[in-house]
Amino acid sequence: MPIKRFYRLQRARLMAAPLSLQPVIGWRGRLLRITVLFCMAMIFLGLGAYVGYQYALNRNAVYLAEKMQRLASQTEQLGAGQAKLQLLEQQIKVGQGERDGLIQALSTAQSELAAKQEALSFFESLLQSNDRNRAVSFSACELQSVGGGHWRYRLLLVQGTDRSTEFAGRLQASVQYQEHGKRQNMQIEPLQVKFSHYLRQEGELTLPAGALPQLFEARIFTDNNKQAVASCQKKGG
Repeated sequence: MPIKRFYRLQRARLMAAPLSLQPVIGWRGRLLRITVLFCMAMIFLGLGAYVGYQYALNRNAVYLAEKMQRLASQTEQLGAGQAKLQLLEQQIKVGQGERDGLIQALSTAQSELAAKQEALSFFESLLQSNDRNRAVSFSACELQSVGGGHWRYRLLLVQGTDRSTEFAGRLQASVQYQEHGKRQNMQIEPLQVKFSHYLRQEGELTLPAGALPQLFEARIFTDNNKQAVASCQKKGG
């Protein structure tokens, strides 16, 4: 039968093969084998962890380098922005200085213009004063408030035309004011004056608090005459 023939061939093959003896591994050998396998596994695990750590470290280094480069670029841009800001601040300061200079120059020009206008008005007053028959006359008589109960008066005395001799005399001024419903009179100390052609005289007086001037009067006398040769009046301050 085929099965029996197969068994006989198998037995003949086994009988013809040489005998080989294999030692039996004890528990120490098994333990050693397990230990070696465990060490190899730990070595491979450590090697994998090291490779992974190096890979992560390289990636972090690249990422940090990119961050540092970006930070350096932003720092450079910030420095450029600060430089531009300082430049703009300097330009603004220069512009403000130029503006202040222009304002000061404008103020000076306005002051000079006001002085010239005042001088022009003064000389116009002189030209209009052409009374040849009088030795002297008042061309201007003003009283203005300067605040705090203080008042400033301005007088302009002009000699008659063709007068070549110097005029000498005494200038007196007074102011009438009302205080608490009563009229009061303040005399200003007389002033000796000498002038040729014209005299500009200014002064300041102080009235009691709340007092308002009603009439300001100025008179000019010659040294040997008790009667005024010229006078002027200013009503209501």
